[in-house]
Order: sequence, then structure tokens, then C-alpha cells
Amino acid sequence: MKFLIIEKRQRIHNNKSPEEIPTGSARLLEELEKKNIKYDFIYNDQLEFIFKPYSMNILANGKDILEYSHILFRGHALHNDREYHFKRYIIDYVDKYNEKNPNNKILVQNADAIKKLPYYNKIAMAQLCWENDLPYFTTYYRADGNYISAQRSLLNEYPLIIKEYSGVNKIVLIDGKEKVKKNVFKLNSPDDYSQEGLKGQDLTSFFIQEFSNAGEDYRIFMKLGKVIAGWKRKSTNSFITVNKGEYEIYNKPNEEIKKIAEKMCSVLNADFLAVDFMYIGQTPYIQEISLNPGYKAYETKAQGTPINIAEQIISAFKVPPF
Repeated sequence: MKFLIIEKRQRIHNNKSPEEIPTGSARLLEELEKKNIKYDFIYNDQLEFIFKPYSMNILANGKDILEYSHILFRGHALHNDREYHFKRYIIDYVDKYNEKNPNNKILVQNADAIKKLPYYNKIAMAQLCWENDLPYFTTYYRADGNYISAQRSLLNEYPLIIKEYSGVNKIVLIDGKEKVKKNVFKLNSPDDYSQEGLKGQDLTSFFIQEFSNAGEDYRIFMKLGKVIAGWKRKSTNSFITVNKGEYEIYNKPNEEIKKIAEKMCSVLNADFLAVDFMYIGQTPYIQEISLNPGYKAYETKAQGTPINIAEQIISAFKVPPF
């Protein structure tokens, strides 16, 4: 048994070493080491695709990807959709290998889910929810970005939220250091399209949504169709809950959220994912889904007794490896 973990490069480093592995992946490697399982860790830009007449090879930092028994995808650059496409290329390549080697299959986490979600952006996720009768925020996207003069009546009531289409965060310089900031803004009136940070950005890369004033959100972690853990996060100094939010363990969500999360997992046939929720009034809506969710805050900030998410991820394959 040998794992391959594929991760994205960090966009900024500041005082961190460029070689420092992101926390989520570092935790996975820690759990693999505890189990004495061999592994390799690479970044997306260390993949090679080689084609010859009637043959194909994919190399992971120079090694044949068919050497591994388990492939686990972590992040991909949201500003570079090629990195998400790499995952599908690997899945299709491994599928072909598995057809010819049914007794020695390579397991790829979330292979079915990635096939069912060919585009990894907010509009694709909204459409996925619509297709499968799952609750999603009222959302409006204009290909020309002309929201100020052409906003439709369904979202004429302020406040609203405007977000980056692919979920790409912006990098800003604070006290001489680069910082990653959410590319999400609150609109209280049409004048707020000119607010600091949003003004001058290309609005063809943004969409608008109805605003939730709940001041809190929920992340539900799903493994092989079942809820295994969750957090509840409350905002403290901003409408964005991630800004110094207060976390608490929410491992047993209410029945309504539980059923929606289970249905999303079933729709995608996902091995492991997180489903994020926010309320409008008494109704929970899906805010986001992630096939490679962050969980550092759950294991370090949430008050309560956390589940070992890293261990759950490395064992989340449809054919259990352990």
C-alpha cells in the first residue's frame, strides 16, 4: 500500500519556507506515518503527462502514478482551472488501468464526484443544487458584469453579497506583508460597488447573492455518505464568519441539515466532502461544497471534543484500505 497526496502550491509564503507543506496535508502525512503507510507528497505543478503512439503515462515528480495504491487530491489553484482538470485526467487514466487490472485496482478519492462536477466554481455548484432539488441561495450572474445598471428585480433588495465567481481570494499588502483576504463584499446600496477593495475589479468575475444576517455558518464533514463531524462558526467583527469567528463543535447537526448534506453526498457519490450552510430566517441553504475541505480550525479552534478529521480522510475510500 502506498499513498500519493497531490496538493496546490501556496500563493504566499512570507516567513514560511516555500517547502513547508500546508497544514491540512501535513496532518494527513502525520496520520499515514502513525499507521506506517508509505506515501509521496507532490504539488500539482510536479505532474507530467506523456503521450506516445497508443500509450500514455502520468508521472508524479518523476514516478509512475500507477505505482500507488491510493491517490488523494487536496487543493487546486482556483485562479488556474487547469489544476482541477489534472484531477480528471488522472481519474480517467486510472479508470482505464483498473479496467485491465480488476484485481489490483488503484483507488482515487472522490473520483465519481469529480466526474459529476466537471467545473469547480460557484455557478456550477449552484446549478448542481438546482438539478438535484437542493436548497441554494438566490443567485444572479451576468456574463458582462453589468450589475449596477442591469440588476434584476429578484435581487433588488439590499443588502446583498457580491463574490468572486471561482472563489479566488485576493492578495493584499498589509504592513509590508502579503495577506490573503476573502474576495467577498457586502452591498448596502448601489454606491457600494465603488467600495475599497471591490472598485476597479472586473465584475465579470463576480456574482451576487441574497444576504444572510444570521451571523453564523456551519460546516458538515461527510465520509462515505455519513455525517462524521461539523463545526458551527459565529462572526465576531465582520459579516464574514471566517474573520476571527468563534468556533464550536457541531458533530450532531439538526435533522434538516443532516438530510441535505447526506443528499449532496449521494448526488456526487463522494468519498469525502464538506457541505457549508447558512440560514435565512429558519431555512438552511447550501453555501458551498468542498471535495478537499480545510479542517485546521475544527481541530485547533473549535470548543469541544473534535473528531480526528485527518484520519477520517485517509480512510475515506469506497473500498476500505484498512
